[in-house]
Amino acid sequence: MYLRTPKRYRTRRRRLRLFSARTVVFLLLIPVIGAVGWYVWENQQAVRDTVLPEIEGMVDNMQTQVAVQPTPTVTPNLAIAKSSCLNADRLGNTEEAIRQCSILAESSPNDVELYFKVTHMLVITSNFGQDAERLAEAREFAEKTINANPEAPHGWAIRAMTLDWGGDYGGALASALHARSLDDTFAPTYAFLGSIYEELGQYDVALGYLNQAREMDTAGLVLADTFRTLGALYNTQGDREEAVKNYELALQQAPQQAYIAIELSFIYMALQEVDTAIQVLVSALEKNPGDPGVLWALGVAHFRSGMKERAYEYYQRCLDNDQNNVLCLSYLGGLYFFDGDYVTASNNLERAIRLGSDDPDDFFQMGRSLSAMDRCPEATTYLQQGYDLVTERGQFDKQANFINALQDCGVSITSGQ
Repeated sequence: MYLRTPKRYRTRRRRLRLFSARTVVFLLLIPVIGAVGWYVWENQQAVRDTVLPEIEGMVDNMQTQVAVQPTPTVTPNLAIAKSSCLNADRLGNTEEAIRQCSILAESSPNDVELYFKVTHMLVITSNFGQDAERLAEAREFAEKTINANPEAPHGWAIRAMTLDWGGDYGGALASALHARSLDDTFAPTYAFLGSIYEELGQYDVALGYLNQAREMDTAGLVLADTFRTLGALYNTQGDREEAVKNYELALQQAPQQAYIAIELSFIYMALQEVDTAIQVLVSALEKNPGDPGVLWALGVAHFRSGMKERAYEYYQRCLDNDQNNVLCLSYLGGLYFFDGDYVTASNNLERAIRLGSDDPDDFFQMGRSLSAMDRCPEATTYLQQGYDLVTERGQFDKQANFINALQDCGVSITSGQ
């Protein structure tokens, strides 16, 4: 390897000059500038009329090329959001409470209790887990609750509730147990553990956790959740009178929680006390005007009491308040199906299925409606899906209906029982 030596710089000889070229140019420009100045002075009006419009046009053109200033983002009034959040929740206007409390929570990213509250409201307004979009929003807020303080039990506990209502009992249990490991005195964790174990059919374990929750928190939302789950537990075991007692205790703690009233009304319907069920729901509607879930339950109650026209009315009112309510689309579609209006029935049932309904009856009624309109190729798709659903769930008593409907469309299928 050779090192290169740099070239030597050659010195340049300087020539002696009396004036530089720049100086000469300036000297020549002096008389030109003087002449221009004299012309402008002698012809001021002409110059003004000719030159100024050109300059103004250039300025206007430059202004049009400047980017438009963005509209400033409206800063939420947190004082109004706070009062509205509290008032809406107290009055039972859960949707408005969700909107206002969400605004408040987003401005307080470390307020775990506020995020916990918003998540809870999102869960209980998810059509008992049927509203996938609302439940996804609840999961998002649950994660925000965790992020607000990962070492606090709030986020992990409310995440467990969210997963429980979504049917992910394994994930719910893991999240709840982690919440308990962070703070074994946090009462909501025990209420949610009781609900998870109730869903898993481990009633003794569930009862133990629910009793612990009741001892830890003797008032408010936690106690309402606890009594509500106790009611569900006794109802599952067939002790409906004990179930009613616990649901009524839950309503005493949280009279604005419409979903508790809805579940209680169905127990009364099971006891053939439809009038009492309607009274419970009417009272809930007074506290929660326009609540889609209450309107849906009132439709069911009136149908069971033989008032079909009132059932139509309540289902339609439900959809007026929530056009994508899966339960109301499903039940309204079913009414039209049994009345022989297959076109309207299929319109409602198709929307219910598209929005996430996995009720086999929706698939059966949809298939039958289409086949009644001589649309068997489409009907077959829905009937096959419905048949697969009942087979996966072991609902073998419903298989025959699907088999017969498929045969009417020329499709043979053998029972998988």
